[in-house]
Amino acid sequence: MPGVTALQAVCDLALPRSCAGCAAPGRLLCARCRDALGAVAACAPFAATPQPCPAGYPTTWSQTAYAGTVAEMLRAFKDAGRRDVRPWLGRLLRGALAGLIAHDDVCQETLLAGGQLVVCPMPSRPASIRERGRRPAVELARSAVHGIRPFVVHTALHVTGHGRDQAGLGAAERSVNVRGTMRATAAGRRLVDGRVCVVLDDIVTTGSSLVEARTALTAAGARHVVAATVAATQRHRPTHPFTGEGSVV
Repeated sequence: MPGVTALQAVCDLALPRSCAGCAAPGRLLCARCRDALGAVAACAPFAATPQPCPAGYPTTWSQTAYAGTVAEMLRAFKDAGRRDVRPWLGRLLRGALAGLIAHDDVCQETLLAGGQLVVCPMPSRPASIRERGRRPAVELARSAVHGIRPFVVHTALHVTGHGRDQAGLGAAERSVNVRGTMRATAAGRRLVDGRVCVVLDDIVTTGSSLVEARTALTAAGARHVVAATVAATQRHRPTHPFTGEGSVV
């Protein structure tokens, strides 16, 4: 429609758009990045297991490596307020979730029996919520399971400690940083008791946050806790947590 086209042209002049994957001007996602994202979505998800694997680490599936276009899009979504890329990232998270369900007997049995899976987004630190004014993990989780009736999204977890941002921390530091910082909310405790819970997040690196989430949900009465993420951090050096079969290397 001519009027819509003209309005878009005016908006582009006032608020120039750029590709969330490579910063090229003119489009929300350029053709090259769209193709790269399509290739990622077409790949099979995988079980992401850090090495060394922390005690209490839940079965976790990821759709892709934390690299290239996907890494840039995740950074843009979380830290630059690019909510326009949420549908694409949500589809990748849905792919990881599908891989998880296909390989987890308890999840399959629950769904076949007509039960629901409680989807628990990874909670954000209060400082992050204040800084961003939003909860990206909640947005991703809702996008990933939108329209799938057996899944119910609930912010069952919250951060109660004072752990700092995980960026730049090693595996041991991350474990110490998040230990004892998560709890189930009062409503979360009522909801997850005796239920199967799936923790959804954007990235898994050392697995320490997922361990903490599983610990909190188990303490609240969850009978089974698994996880899915959009991406898993690649191994860049021998001591990096992701090695071995099924991991991103």
